[in-house]
Amino acid sequence: MHVYRWDLDKTYLETDFHSLRGLLRSATEPARDKVTAPGAAAILRALSGVVDNHIVIVSGSPTQLRPVLEEKLHLDGVRFDELILKDSLDKLKRGQVRSIRGQLGYKLPQLLRLRVGWAAHAPETLFGDDAEVDAIVYALYADALAGRLTGKQVARAMREGGAYDDEVDEAMGALARNVHSDAVARIFIRLTEGRSPTRFAPLGGRVVPIHSWLQAALVLHEDGQLHAAAVLESAAEVLGAGLDPFMVSNLVQDIVRRGFVHKSTPTGLEWPGELDAALRRALDRTPDAPRSRPAGVPDGPLDYVQIIKGWRGEP
Repeated sequence: MHVYRWDLDKTYLETDFHSLRGLLRSATEPARDKVTAPGAAAILRALSGVVDNHIVIVSGSPTQLRPVLEEKLHLDGVRFDELILKDSLDKLKRGQVRSIRGQLGYKLPQLLRLRVGWAAHAPETLFGDDAEVDAIVYALYADALAGRLTGKQVARAMREGGAYDDEVDEAMGALARNVHSDAVARIFIRLTEGRSPTRFAPLGGRVVPIHSWLQAALVLHEDGQLHAAAVLESAAEVLGAGLDPFMVSNLVQDIVRRGFVHKSTPTGLEWPGELDAALRRALDRTPDAPRSRPAGVPDGPLDYVQIIKGWRGEP
């Protein structure tokens, strides 16, 4: 059994958080008008098609959008086991304004709660984006679950990230009910805000920043979690979204250069005509990175309080 945990907005769905018009459109548009991030549907559809995979979606979207989001996932051919949405109205009633936009105080307790009862050996792969703090939430979850952090360290990081006391208490309660397990194998972070992949280096090689879901598809394929046909379907979605074969070959070249994929992985696939030629030209002059497929975490526990301050631009 492998657990796959996905975010929705900016991760799976193209959502505009930066304008009032975009927020209103996201809240009111029907399922058929919601746009899936290119390459994501092929991945999630393939992962959800494996009976032994457990698909969990934890999103900051409000609970009122459940029928629309369920319909959208159904239209995309995605099966899911759990869909967790934020009760923003309840947060407002309790005066917890920070929780409306804040994700650390919401997602971390949910992730820890959802893990309770799972066998220690059940691996997880997490999917998010850089619009908010998914990378920190996921890495903090991984380290807390593995026992690399004490409860006090986790609580301090949550409070630094704007969590309320009841959210911290919920996380601590769920953490205490979990068996320590180094379960998180990969954390994929879709880059949507123009940030450099190097921003995420302090979180370790388990965090894979991607410019396109095709890059994640290649990593998953090399890890043995995604079949070749799904990688090609992801590429077709990316091409269908307006990228030409040269642009797609650059994406593949980038993930190889950064050491997350061996060059033999994309060259071993049967790409369609023009894309195949473009890929071979790009990869012929691309050596494998010195450290192929970096994995694991940095030596010693991470100081999440300082990481959160640093991401806010504080000393």
